[in-house]
Amino acid sequence: MWAKRIWQGFMAVVIAGLIGCVPLVPYHADQDKVAEENGVTPAPVPPTQKNDCYDEQKKTCSLFVEYDDFGHLFSRAQLNEVTNTAEHVSKNNGIVVVYVHGWHHNAKSGDPDLTAFHQAIENAGALDRESYKDKRKVMGIYVGWRGESVSVMPFSLLTFWDRKNTAHAIGDGAVFELFRKLANYREQNPKSRLVVVGHSFGAAVTYSSVAHSIMDQIIDDPYPTAPNSGPSQDKSKRWDLVVLVNPAFEAMQVRPHFELARSRDYKPDQLPHLIIVTSQDDWATKTAFPAGRNLSTIFKKYADPVSAGMNTTAIGHYIPYVTHQLDVSEKCKVGTEISSVNKLGHVVAASTYCFGDKRALLPDAKTGKMANPVLLTRCDNKGDCGVVAGNHTILRGSASEGKTPEKMPIMNIRTTGAVMAGHNDIWNSTMQGFLVQFMLLTVSKPVAIPSIQ
Repeated sequence: MWAKRIWQGFMAVVIAGLIGCVPLVPYHADQDKVAEENGVTPAPVPPTQKNDCYDEQKKTCSLFVEYDDFGHLFSRAQLNEVTNTAEHVSKNNGIVVVYVHGWHHNAKSGDPDLTAFHQAIENAGALDRESYKDKRKVMGIYVGWRGESVSVMPFSLLTFWDRKNTAHAIGDGAVFELFRKLANYREQNPKSRLVVVGHSFGAAVTYSSVAHSIMDQIIDDPYPTAPNSGPSQDKSKRWDLVVLVNPAFEAMQVRPHFELARSRDYKPDQLPHLIIVTSQDDWATKTAFPAGRNLSTIFKKYADPVSAGMNTTAIGHYIPYVTHQLDVSEKCKVGTEISSVNKLGHVVAASTYCFGDKRALLPDAKTGKMANPVLLTRCDNKGDCGVVAGNHTILRGSASEGKTPEKMPIMNIRTTGAVMAGHNDIWNSTMQGFLVQFMLLTVSKPVAIPSIQ
């Protein structure tokens, strides 16, 4: 055990030394004239100029805001434009979707994540209009930071641990101001919707910034016996959903939230607050992550072996916390449309759920292949999550009896490579189709796709 950790620590030191020999060139989009000219991300915008989000003829729009390695804003004008616009969209009962990118990405024009995010917003807007005939604006906010600190191969592959520390610093910095203002708009406009998505170290940025708010939200969820509390979804919310995809941070950080969420019961209409989705084929969080954590925690002392494992294992690979399996399945037929009857809360309670709306499962932009419908399975019985979690099961029931509550508002989903082939495969057509459907089930009415009978 110790020999393994010392060897991993030695290799990490060697890698860090090699990285230190490579010049680090900062980047931010204010320097990108192409992005500015295309109007994708206006930098400082005169107060008299309006962006696409104010155009009633355009149903979707995207802006972004950037942060440096210390969590400071590159431009307050960027933030002011984003928050002022989000307030306008929220007041008109629109949908605001925030995306924090991860490793190897930034806000530069042409970045694959930026391009894919714009497309996802377009898809979400189109599906929302087709499914519900709704005229709501869908606004995307792309949070940019220096996820690619070294552009020289192969050294760019060795920046994993350095970017992790940076991500948490950004989450503890000025990005909190952005999230807090957006949450205020959501609370002030109950018919608006707010979804926050973080990928990789972007998930670490997101989680560092909203962790305490997630705790507050769970505490504020009404109990089944609470008098005159009304429907849970009618209660003022800070956001409608936080989604973390292939999050690059340790299970130990989520432990307080899991323990709190498991310690109490919920009303039948309780909706999820936090969704974690990780591919079992994600080598970065499955292999590289524990190697780095073994170095940085080599002198830590633990009360039990469980704590040591939680502190060196990424949350998506910590099997005891896995609640669902997500896999491509022949049981789910393409063309299953979103139902106007079933509510999103049923997704949390159902043992299986299909995501197969043909309007969300678009062809892959690179291969042209049609996206696959996927089956979400809860890990209630032996073998239910056998593909991604072996014989792991969760005993459901009343929290007062020491069981996991039926409507626990945290879902830790582990996927197969057929859904998400690796760490950066978040935008393939199948995974994107799942994310878009789940988001719309959250922000609309809300409703959900029927479960398998």
